[in-house]
Order: sequence, then C-alpha cells, then structure tokens
Amino acid sequence: MSHTEAVENGSNNTEGSAAPGTPTPSTDRIVDEGMLIALSAVRMALKNRIIVGALRDHSDYDPAQYAALARQELLEVARQNDEDSTRVERLGSYLSRTTGAGKSRELENKRKDVVRLGRRRTLHDHVAERLREIADDDDKVGAIVQQARADALQEINDALAARLLAQRVDPRRPGYAAARAAQMRAVGKIDLAALAKKTRHTR
Repeated sequence: MSHTEAVENGSNNTEGSAAPGTPTPSTDRIVDEGMLIALSAVRMALKNRIIVGALRDHSDYDPAQYAALARQELLEVARQNDEDSTRVERLGSYLSRTTGAGKSRELENKRKDVVRLGRRRTLHDHVAERLREIADDDDKVGAIVQQARADALQEINDALAARLLAQRVDPRRPGYAAARAAQMRAVGKIDLAALAKKTRHTR
C-alpha cells in the first residue's frame, strides 16, 4: 500500500459511501492529508538512517549527506504516487468504458466509483507535484532533516532511559557501589541501534 492510500481509503473515499448529509472534503484538504502521510514516511525513513549511521556505523553527522537522502526519499514517494495515479487512471477508464447508460443501482455505483477514482488520481498527482517542489527547496529539505534528527535523538534517549530504568540499583541495597559500577559497565556495552529498533517495534 502506498503512503497516500490511507487517505484514499479514508477521507477520500467519500463518493457513494459517506453518510447522508456528510460534506465531501475539498481537494485541498485531501491533498494536505496525503502530504502529512507522505512527509511522515519520509521523516521516519530518514530518522532510521540517522540512527543506524550514528550508532551502528559510527559515522559523523553530515547535514549535506542527510539532505541528499531526504531528497531521495521525497522523489521516491513522488514516484510511487505517479505509479498509483497511472493505476487509478487505468481503472477509472476501464469502468467508464464498461458502465452503461442505464439507471440500475449497480450502474449508479459504478459511476460513483469513476468519480471517486478521479479524485484519487487528483490526490496522487498533486502529492507527487508537491513532493518534488519540496525536494527542490533547500530550506524545506533542511527542516525535514532537522526534524528527523530530533526524532532520532528522542528515540535513542527513550531507549536508553528504558534500559537504565530496568537496570537501576537501590542505593540501600548491600554492595550498592559494586552493583552500580557493574551497571555502568553494562550501559557502556548497550547496542543502542538495536535497542532503538526494539523500542520502535514494541510501541
């Protein structure tokens, strides 16, 4: 499933399935929701690369490198939306050709599907266009990198805090000093990359 199909199957799935009296969301609103999903996916992919680069590969943080990766992710999601647009267009064209001019309930539903597919195609086309515009904007790409870095640092901190909490030593316990020293040695051996990954999967 593409990053914007959640919108297709949610607020964008309004033709023929919305409750009576429910207003159809505007195209701008649908596209905005699609962009939120697409950009979230880009930031998550970039965040994961930052974590791996810092903790597994021990590479220095290079904003230019991650900006290039962000552009790569943005263009990849744009490409996926191009493919989805083509798929939806073909399906809509097929339904248009095979839907007669009668007034049966089945035919009416098919006509509504054609309209709904047209809205889906519009969603994919606009999202792809806006993602490419962002990829060409240095400031917006930089903002994505900064947010992804902040998310990565937060995830690492959360994972480390969880491990430290699990290993905390009661200062009233006999042999506290020795136990604390052993704990700190254990902390130094923590694989933060693996721990951060485990933390993500358990949320």
